Amino acid sequence: MYTFIQKIALVFATGCALALTAGGAWAQTYAVVVNVENQFSGDEDTKRTQIKRLYLKEQTAWPGGVGAIPFGREAGSPEQAAFEKAVLAMSSGEIEGHWLKLKQIRGETPPRGIGSARILARQIGKNTGGFGVVLASEAAGIANAKVLFEFSAD
Repeated sequence: MYTFIQKIALVFATGCALALTAGGAWAQTYAVVVNVENQFSGDEDTKRTQIKRLYLKEQTAWPGGVGAIPFGREAGSPEQAAFEKAVLAMSSGEIEGHWLKLKQIRGETPPRGIGSARILARQIGKNTGGFGVVLASEAAGIANAKVLFEFSAD
C-alpha cells in the first residue's frame, strides 16, 4: 500500500515522463530542399528570406536567373503548417489574403500542394529551380536534391 506522499510522487513522476515523451514526439525537424544544381548560397537568414520571397511569388527567379518553381505540401499537412509558421512567419489568414491579392493583381496562384514526399522529390529533381519542404529524415534519400536549410516549428 502506498502512502499519500508516495502516491503524489508517483503521479508527479508519471506526469513528467508523459510530458517529456509528448514533447519529444512533437519536436520535428523539417528541411527545405532544392535541386542539386541550385547554386544559391548564403547565411541561414538570407536563405530563409529568399525562400519566403520565392514561395510567395514576390520574386520569380533565383539569383543568377534560374526560374523558381516552388512546391507546397497539402494544406493542413504537418510539413506545410511548419513551413508557414517557421519560414513564412504568417498565419493562415495572412497567407490566404496574400494569395487573394496576388490573384487579383497578377493572376498568380499558390504553389501546387503535393501530398507525397516521393512525388515532391521527383519534381525537385527534375526542375533546376524547384524547391519544397520535407521531413529532415527524408531529405537524405532524395536523388538530385540537397538541403538548403533545416528548421523546426516549435
